[in-house]
Amino acid sequence: MDQFDIIGALESYATANNWIFAYGVDNFYKSAETIQQHDPGKLIFIVDFRATPTIKNGRVTTISYTCLLMLGRKFDPDGLASTLDETSIQKYDRRLKELMQLLAAAIATVACDNSLEVDPGEIVVNINQFAENIDFASAPGVIFIQ
Repeated sequence: MDQFDIIGALESYATANNWIFAYGVDNFYKSAETIQQHDPGKLIFIVDFRATPTIKNGRVTTISYTCLLMLGRKFDPDGLASTLDETSIQKYDRRLKELMQLLAAAIATVACDNSLEVDPGEIVVNINQFAENIDFASAPGVIFIQ
């Protein structure tokens, strides 16, 4: 991975897994527009980051990337759509448990494939996001170190 290209590494992983990729969550509406233009059955991977380089003797020696990673889906594998009427346990059983597993695996694989150290932080759930009521597993503080 090139220096400062954590987004490229994450996008490559999403593309290899046939996930919808959206960079930048400062403007959720823009991301939502991107999501609406794709197959609603696909997984949606939204990412953002901050980079903190360490510079010694005029060169970058390490870069710490603090990332927000969100993996979501509107439909469960059986085609049932996420709705406001579902209970929390229904959302967990239908989408959230699998999303958390897939997100944790993505973090581990991106770190391994790019020789990065990682502190995965926590994984939380965000339900009924955007007008489409998409359920997400989110990792709000993943730290990759290059």
